[in-house]
Amino acid sequence: MLRGLDIVVLTALLLALGYIGFLHYRAHRTQRLLARTDDLTQIENRRAFYEGASREFERARRYNHPFTLAYFDVDDFNEVSDRFGHQVGDGVLRLVADTARESIRASDFVARLGADQFALLLPETGANAASAVIRKLQEALRHASRVTGMPLTVSGGVVTCLQPADSLETAIGTADRLLYGARHAGTDSFWFEVVAPQPLEAFEPARLRRPWRLPPAFDLSMPSPQDRRRG
Repeated sequence: MLRGLDIVVLTALLLALGYIGFLHYRAHRTQRLLARTDDLTQIENRRAFYEGASREFERARRYNHPFTLAYFDVDDFNEVSDRFGHQVGDGVLRLVADTARESIRASDFVARLGADQFALLLPETGANAASAVIRKLQEALRHASRVTGMPLTVSGGVVTCLQPADSLETAIGTADRLLYGARHAGTDSFWFEVVAPQPLEAFEPARLRRPWRLPPAFDLSMPSPQDRRRG
């Protein structure tokens, strides 16, 4: 039988082992969190984004839910950084990250992919809801620009899959292509594209349905009829 002193020693040993295990768990959790966090902006990094995007894409495919993904860049970032210095440039990136994080729901996801490129992941979000998120982000950045006097606008590409795309890489490629178009069309603009089930005649079997893409929507003002006649 254990004596009183032995019980005390055994209890102390078990407590010490338990505490050591807790410290190891906390260190592992902290290390994992740091590996998924962007050092500068303290939002998720590229690795965390692609892990989350893969998980949500498969969930959208399994349950046939909508899925929206957006890429966006800070307009004229290199010029701002060169003119005002890298510290100001870093401050711009932090401000954009904070504004994006405040513009989305708790279930959404924002990450910095690198340099001045960011990504948004909007699970179970259709085209109209995604457009509302982008408008909110743009308005918040315009307000911050007025307050700080800095040119804070972003441009990007948004792809909404009402029916899952062929693969996550296909959706990412579409968002990247739309970002490229928006970036060269002007500042503070987004291009949108929707992947939707193809409308077919009622007699056509459901197994023949294929995804199709609505024409990209361009977030740009159209010229007036007078301007078109002058052209």
